[in-house]
Amino acid sequence: MENKQNMKTVKPKKIRIEVTEKGVLTANVCVPYFVVKMGIKFGQMSGNSKKKESAEDELERLKDIDMDAILEALGEGELDLPCLLVEVDESDKNRHVKITLE
Repeated sequence: MENKQNMKTVKPKKIRIEVTEKGVLTANVCVPYFVVKMGIKFGQMSGNSKKKESAEDELERLKDIDMDAILEALGEGELDLPCLLVEVDESDKNRHVKITLE
């Protein structure tokens, strides 16, 4: 078993979102990781408020994302970068979405 002290911590720098429609890349967005993490934390706090509106209801889904667990897995060598987070294939619309942690 390896000593955790000897393991290199991997820190993501960005999240990339790619959308392909009809075989053509139509969107390739790269967002700094700290902005995404800050947005998720904000969304989680908003989801805890008593006042619920449609946007806040949608933000409540962010509660289930455990970014600390993802970072811990990266640091322990369980995951490597780039790490595919989400991949959605809508074959009926000929659309493909991929979200990657880099």
